[in-house]
Amino acid sequence: MIHSSLSARIILHCFLLVSCGVEGQDLYVSPNGTPSGPGTMLQPYDLATALSGQVGQPGDTFWLKGGEYIIGHINTTIQGAPGRPITFRQMPGQWARVNGSLTFFDSTGYVVLRDFELFSSNTNRVSAETNVGFNPTDITIIPGISSYAPNLSFINLIVHDQTRHGFYISQSSPNNIVYGCVLYNNGWRSPDNAEGHGIYVQGWNGVREICNNLAFNNSGIGLQVYDNAINNYLADMTLDGNIAFNAGAIQNVRYYRDWVVGVDAPSISATRIVFENNLGYFLPSGEEDQVQIGREGVNGEVTIINNYLPPGLQFNNWTIAHVAGNTFSAISSNYNVVTLNQTLAHLAASWNHNAYVDPATSGGFRHNRNPLSFSGWRSATGFDSSSTCSSSNVGGARIFVRPNKYELGRANIIVYNWNNLSNVAVDVGSVLSPGAVYEVRNAENFFAPPVLARVFDGKPLELPMTGLSAAVPNGPMITPAPTGPTFNVFVLLPGVVQLQATVSNGLAVISWPTNSGNWVLQFTPSLALGAKWTDMPNKPSIAGSNNILAIPLSQRAEYYRLTAGQ
Repeated sequence: MIHSSLSARIILHCFLLVSCGVEGQDLYVSPNGTPSGPGTMLQPYDLATALSGQVGQPGDTFWLKGGEYIIGHINTTIQGAPGRPITFRQMPGQWARVNGSLTFFDSTGYVVLRDFELFSSNTNRVSAETNVGFNPTDITIIPGISSYAPNLSFINLIVHDQTRHGFYISQSSPNNIVYGCVLYNNGWRSPDNAEGHGIYVQGWNGVREICNNLAFNNSGIGLQVYDNAINNYLADMTLDGNIAFNAGAIQNVRYYRDWVVGVDAPSISATRIVFENNLGYFLPSGEEDQVQIGREGVNGEVTIINNYLPPGLQFNNWTIAHVAGNTFSAISSNYNVVTLNQTLAHLAASWNHNAYVDPATSGGFRHNRNPLSFSGWRSATGFDSSSTCSSSNVGGARIFVRPNKYELGRANIIVYNWNNLSNVAVDVGSVLSPGAVYEVRNAENFFAPPVLARVFDGKPLELPMTGLSAAVPNGPMITPAPTGPTFNVFVLLPGVVQLQATVSNGLAVISWPTNSGNWVLQFTPSLALGAKWTDMPNKPSIAGSNNILAIPLSQRAEYYRLTAGQ
């Protein structure tokens, strides 16, 4: 807030509001907000009230101010409307930490959660009970987010240290999206069991999209698409662009895979599964292939394309398959390149144009438990007539930069540094323009200081592959060893753009960087509910590296913000 020597004043929204193309009000939430609101910037709601569904309307956005929100566990039936979702998101440039968990139920959905941190400070994550399966009674285990409602979107959330899964997407949750989230250190353990997956998805009605997420260092599986309830199916699931590694790393009780897709009896089958552009890494001490597509029984149709999976693939009893453009390896002697089990079903497959790495040269492929060389594999299956198989160990670097479709200037960066260099150059020119402010975070310790924070000069980023650490779990769980230098995952984030203002000669001089993107300055005379934001009619001038607008001071308060330009 800036006060002039006159009686007039100007108040800045020192953050960017990005237009979502829907009509609605901007409402505000803070850790010291109140149930009575009214939800303005100066009189914000508390988060429990905002989530109650008793305030706001479809199309509204609740902006979470920085600070810690202690919510315990909230059950909510909040809902928006088609084309007019209710959105909860962190104010840019601030850090909203939500301490607790959420369950959505009895709702038509149309709710979006995005950009904030959701964690549990509960350190009671170790049960003393044995022979109780997945339901010990001496600890409270609950997912960070449980969805029992359709039409929900969870975008760019950081979910960690929950006592069960990061996300649970149920059978009653069609048309759910989990995108761009970072999930780690979730789960619990006991003397004879442990669980807590990064993302656990079920259901067969509608679609479920699990895309561009990072799931690692959880007590259980990274990404589990699974059911074992009577007469249930899995259907219409898309897993696209996810990264999963170090399953089970925060406990030493039982072994877990990074990926499981399929059903066990008495569930019936899985079908119409799309598994594409996903990436994996291996624990050298692992016991078997980390990527399991299909479990018990006969499954329907699956598409597996353009994945990079050094831990190999286990493929069980599908009827129709399209498998192409993948890289499968057996980097550790504990893994097979591909294990194909088709003892219960005939497979009609288009399986070709893949790349394999099999240092063993024999036995790296298995077909119905029979070890095969690559030539034996092709002869036994009829697959891979135009594929390649190398007997050399992988070398060099494989780098993947995956832009985030919901946030300009954000991307996941995945580096396979097979030669164990101390630094690797990464080209992010497809994500950033020269002059843009950015920072790069180590995904395994997301809230540590950034590994880089600079202005982009158009040159490749030199990312460190050594000297990085993994986040310490809450409570008496194991702190994982970092995966570098052989493998690291980073998150590229855009720098924060803030309005600046000075008062001079009866003018409010408002400025923001020219290299920050295409933004429009807006103003409103009031932060009351329903207040209208209006574009400034004058275009800014440029002075040095800043856009500048000089505005005569009025005798009333005025509020300014940047919103996305066209």
